[in-house]
Amino acid sequence: MTSKTKHPVQTFRDKAIGVSIWERNGSNGPFYEFTVSRSFKKNNDDAGYTSSFRADNIEALRTVLAEAQAWLRGSQGQLAV
Repeated sequence: MTSKTKHPVQTFRDKAIGVSIWERNGSNGPFYEFTVSRSFKKNNDDAGYTSSFRADNIEALRTVLAEAQAWLRGSQGQLAV
């Protein structure tokens, strides 16, 4: 069983695309997970989030995923592997 934190430990954004990195605690110790989302405005101007992307999001996805990968590579040494 894993315990979840309420806030990401790091977030990277490019336009409407975001990657959030979460620290989790499992039976083998802490580890990181990440989520990828696209923000949009709903009809009532409230913010919405989806895990579906458009072709014009590809460059932003590449950017935030590369930033997340670099951060994770640098942070893995801080966790018990």
